[in-house]
Amino acid sequence: MFATIAGLMVFIYFRPQSQDIQEYLVSSGSVEAAQCLRIVRQQQEIILKRLDNRWHLIKPVQARADEKKVSDILQILAATSNQRFSLEDLGRFDLDQPNVQLYIDDEYFGFGGFAPTTHQQYVATGDHVYLISPRYVLALPLSASELISPELLASNEIPVRFELNHLTVELQNENWHVTMQHSGEALGKEAIKHWTQLWQTAHAGAVTLGQAFGSDFVEKDFIKISLQDGQKINLKILQSETEIVFLRVDDGIGYHFSVDASQQLLEPYVTKIKQMMLEN
Repeated sequence: MFATIAGLMVFIYFRPQSQDIQEYLVSSGSVEAAQCLRIVRQQQEIILKRLDNRWHLIKPVQARADEKKVSDILQILAATSNQRFSLEDLGRFDLDQPNVQLYIDDEYFGFGGFAPTTHQQYVATGDHVYLISPRYVLALPLSASELISPELLASNEIPVRFELNHLTVELQNENWHVTMQHSGEALGKEAIKHWTQLWQTAHAGAVTLGQAFGSDFVEKDFIKISLQDGQKINLKILQSETEIVFLRVDDGIGYHFSVDASQQLLEPYVTKIKQMMLEN
């Protein structure tokens, strides 16, 4: 018995090791080189292009894109797979009519069904079908609005004048000046500077495109913002019981904020009080 056990141990120790599992690169492209994205889902098409080193939606609307979400989509260019199949009999992979198609420059990715044992997804690209994680298809948006940047103002949209119903704030000789439409406590330079910085860093909780706002939304204000480059941004401020929407009139994009966050943008005094509470 001892000899049998010893012999088995020797066999296990010296047996040939299995070869490493083959790993296939799904794409030969690179994230850095990508210039154009096209997503087709149920005959709806979304097109993005990299312009001045930033991603922009081109279709169905022209808007700044959410860089993080675009980066997540591009990660498929670095995906690997342990299994690949020839590009034949696509019906068995549910790839004869893919529900979602992705084009990155000239490279095509068709997303098919799922393997029952590994729950990975079949993806057709190049000359093969690969099995990859479903996280890549989950990065693709259901609608164009999901890819719009939540930044209320772009980094190159530098305000020099804000016109609200009750006040005007304007940059003159490198200092912000406030004109109130009603009497009240004067705002200090630091308070108004902090308020303008809030505008330049404001991120919406959600973004909607071309949405018809119902009777539960009431127009609260209309804001004109003049930019350093001479352009103007017109905003309708729509309020419901639970949120406030900053609607950029020119492109029809609505930026949704909580009532608390919106009040800090609409009322410099609220910003001042918040800052004083933090300091104390």
